[in-house]
Amino acid sequence: MADLVEMLRAAAKDEHAAVIQYLLHAYAMGEGEEACEIEGIARDEMRHFWMLSRWIVKLQGLPTIERGFTDLGGETKAEWMDRDVQAEERAIAMYRAYISAIENPDLRSDLERILADEERHRGIFVELGEKFRLESSPEEAVTPPTPSPSVLEALEWGIRHEYAAILQYLFHSFLVKDEETSRQLELQAINEMQHMGWLSEKLASLGKPIPIEHHPVDLAREVQAMLRADIKLETETAQKYEDFVGKVQEPAVRELLETLKGHELYHEGLFKRLLERISHLSPSGWTIGSLIKKEEG
Repeated sequence: MADLVEMLRAAAKDEHAAVIQYLLHAYAMGEGEEACEIEGIARDEMRHFWMLSRWIVKLQGLPTIERGFTDLGGETKAEWMDRDVQAEERAIAMYRAYISAIENPDLRSDLERILADEERHRGIFVELGEKFRLESSPEEAVTPPTPSPSVLEALEWGIRHEYAAILQYLFHSFLVKDEETSRQLELQAINEMQHMGWLSEKLASLGKPIPIEHHPVDLAREVQAMLRADIKLETETAQKYEDFVGKVQEPAVRELLETLKGHELYHEGLFKRLLERISHLSPSGWTIGSLIKKEEG
């Protein structure tokens, strides 16, 4: 059982890496059909990350938010696609090996679904790479405007913070037994990924690199502690965006920050309602004490 959990944790780390690698490639491309297609693939990988993590919990293991190898080399779109093809080929080989070694029919079925996705992703990346290589006229280099220090600070802080929020809400969603609460946490993680995309695309349009490290993540393992941590995160995030609005002069960035602040305030209210709801339930059905004891042992 322990070996199986470690196998799934390794796969989850690789899925996490794929999410970030593909998102950064999509963000760097700006708006367009190809970028949207790659973002869709990243969402598939996020779903794989969720599926694997829920299996880890079912097998009495603890999910991980560690990230595997993320290949951000290459200078052109075609070179990025080559690296994405390689990432998919590594995943395909891994899942084929796992499927041949695992006896649990339900887990095998889920891994076969993931494998089918990875094989489809590989084909898409191959086609995109060929398309980019065939582009006959390279785009003219455009010198992006120099961002003010306040804009740069706001965008970089927001990206790191939204990344942390994604991981925090996903981790909590893996562990919560109540399906409605778990689903709401997953949905808000998806919304935070959208936020990360808006901020990253803006930063990339200014010719600046997108940070790939996140702020600290609260890995609480009891549902009420989770939701209190999530409320705290949203309260602090909304206030931080409000502070940035007071510093930033660029209208488009101010508008984006105002939008993000509104979303975070909605999340804060949602998490407060969830906390109030579960506070009336028996705590015995809402803890994962067995995991905590296992970790402490």
